[in-house]
Amino acid sequence: MTKIFATDFDGTLYFHNEEEPIHAADLEAIRAFQEAGGLFGACTGRPARALTVQTEGLVPFDFYIALTGGTVFDRDLNPIYMRDLPRDLVRELFDRYAPQARGGIALACAADDYWVVGDVDTSDWPVQKAPTFNDLPAPYQGMGMETATVEEAEALAAEVNALYGDVACAYVNLASIDILPAGCSKGTGLRRAADYFGASLTGGIGDSFNDLPLIEAADVGYTFNRCDAAMHSAANVLVDGVNEALEDFMAR
Repeated sequence: MTKIFATDFDGTLYFHNEEEPIHAADLEAIRAFQEAGGLFGACTGRPARALTVQTEGLVPFDFYIALTGGTVFDRDLNPIYMRDLPRDLVRELFDRYAPQARGGIALACAADDYWVVGDVDTSDWPVQKAPTFNDLPAPYQGMGMETATVEEAEALAAEVNALYGDVACAYVNLASIDILPAGCSKGTGLRRAADYFGASLTGGIGDSFNDLPLIEAADVGYTFNRCDAAMHSAANVLVDGVNEALEDFMAR
């Protein structure tokens, strides 16, 4: 029996500005799960390559569901699934929404890296920089934008889905949105990984709104006691950490 378990990254497995960004108890539980034959993967809004750079030597992921399900890779970053956004659409989204984004900055994912366009200080960001949109490499797999508040992110995502829902979809990730090809989500990413690996049981955990499709698609969905009611209602089990979720999942 092959079990696969997918975890959201930021705020679920990785905690910024903490002395121990990935908790030792979680790492120990991941190792135990993998030694028992389970496959452990990241499910993130980030490009896979950006994630591997940050976690190199820390977590031996068996697969990556990246860009909120728009791309899926095996442990060696060989593509299992990949879908692109049309160039003209990405340009239109840039022109329309970058001025509304926090700081006027929108990020495009191209060639599996995040890119920012224009004269922007990127010294503290794991992103590439292009002088103009025409300098961005193709293909384009997704976009991301920060907003000042969660409410602004919800309104922006609703507008994108209303205007472009036939070709693109937007998900709220706290005070930001992720835009990817229509029909993609963290849930579809989990199902594609499950099909690829022939999984008999799937688990997923997350802490934010864009994790709801992952939690709902998993055979056993987890979220944290600290999360709000909307997250609780989607999950099968409430936990205080990834380690608790993996311990419960291994016992099934």
